[in-house]
Amino acid sequence: MGLQDVFFQLKLPFDSPAARTLSTRIAERIMLAAYEASADLAERHGPLPAWNETRTAHGVLHPDHYNTTPHWPDRWNALRERIAATGLRNSLLLAIAPTATIASIAGVYECIEPQVSNLFKRETLSGEFLQVNTYLVQELKNLGVWDATTREALRDANGSIQNFTQVPADVRELYRTAWEIPQRGLIDMAAARTPYLDQSQSLNLFLETPTIGKLSSMYAYAWKQGIKTTYYLRSRPATRIARAASNTNAGATVPVPAQTTPEDAVACSLENPESCEACQ
Repeated sequence: MGLQDVFFQLKLPFDSPAARTLSTRIAERIMLAAYEASADLAERHGPLPAWNETRTAHGVLHPDHYNTTPHWPDRWNALRERIAATGLRNSLLLAIAPTATIASIAGVYECIEPQVSNLFKRETLSGEFLQVNTYLVQELKNLGVWDATTREALRDANGSIQNFTQVPADVRELYRTAWEIPQRGLIDMAAARTPYLDQSQSLNLFLETPTIGKLSSMYAYAWKQGIKTTYYLRSRPATRIARAASNTNAGATVPVPAQTTPEDAVACSLENPESCEACQ
């Protein structure tokens, strides 16, 4: 979890080639550590039962099933020699969980996902609180445009800054939400890290207005890219922020804005996947 935090700090748009490369490198580094830890356990307690029947015992590690070039080849070679001598204590090692609750506790963005909004409501036993993307706030302060007008505009735009003309284009690109990032980018990033995950990953996909055409194209593309599984399909109405903040001192209530329905897009299908707006 916290991958989006890393990209914000490094100023990398979520679907950029540099972000994909970094994500894959992180996954590779974690897999190396997992293999090495399992080899440590094997040295102390012996390899897993039926070790000799596994593909790993014959020198085939998980990344070998993919056409990928490791970033640390020397470390992988040393690991292979060690595994050949000691074996592994575990048959499977890695999966990416949703982490929604613990990410909230830790104060980072959950799982491997982009942010859902720059502004959202959190409900606790103490009441309801509006939370703002702190990275965006600092960026807007640096630009000198973080004021009451901007805050109200952010609420009116349901946490999006894509229509904020006073904000540079590169900043708007960096702080796109999951609804504003092409889903092809999320799928490609997940596919790029798959060689370094021997189980699977919690991969949510986001469509504001799902149709059978969009869904068939998106999931067919994910399958062709080698994605093992996906998690939830998120649709926009379930995640809109509710403007329910009230001023008890003044006795006034902030009105809830009317929900707008996006214009219907041309649905694609398996026959013309390149026209799917969710994959562009």
